[in-house]
Amino acid sequence: DQRLRFIGVGMVNTIVGYAIYAVLIWLNIPYLVALLLGTIMGVVFNYFSNGRFVFRSEGSSAIFIKYVVTYGVIYLVNATLLTVIIKAFQVGLYFGQGLCVPASVLLSWVLMKYWVYENE
Repeated sequence: DQRLRFIGVGMVNTIVGYAIYAVLIWLNIPYLVALLLGTIMGVVFNYFSNGRFVFRSEGSSAIFIKYVVTYGVIYLVNATLLTVIIKAFQVGLYFGQGLCVPASVLLSWVLMKYWVYENE
């Protein structure tokens, strides 16, 4: 089932992305920069894992462009949500990003399924 493959691949992608973010935070990189760098570093890895294993796509330049735009949207939503959570609830940067994961995963699924890979 495609949803189960998405969850499995998504768990790996999330662990990789969160680990990059956490290391950058540990290195005292500002949290929005850490989030952006983690997102950028994860795009190529996630593109191949989602495309091949979840949506069974060979990929194309049009799909890659949609994929990059999708991750731009995910970054903006995540950055906004993270800032609100940190400022409104006074939580730490690690925990705050952990709270953002479910929204990012849901948004990712919707955009990947119904826009990026709509014809696959």
